[in-house]
Amino acid sequence: MERVSFVLHIDPQDQAQYIERHQAVYPELLQAFGEVGIHTYSIFLHEGTLFAYMEVDNYQEAMDQLAVHPANQRWQQFMDDMLIPNQQGTTSEVIPEVFHYHS
Repeated sequence: MERVSFVLHIDPQDQAQYIERHQAVYPELLQAFGEVGIHTYSIFLHEGTLFAYMEVDNYQEAMDQLAVHPANQRWQQFMDDMLIPNQQGTTSEVIPEVFHYHS
């Protein structure tokens, strides 16, 4: 199992709408998460910076499968107006884990 985290950015003015949209994530997208091996997926928001964390069987395989899944494509298009591209031209950047504690 992989633990993966990444950051994304939105305009702080979009915070309320971002939260509202995530109160109604498409059920077929949530089902797809399980089908591609995502066991846990959380998004935290702080002043326009989104910190996401997931536990997934194989991150790259899951992302490849989601990239072609119709529900994910619809969701990405729906959220595209809020996400700010980074210097690489993408909207998310995987960040390295530097510490983990598990009892």
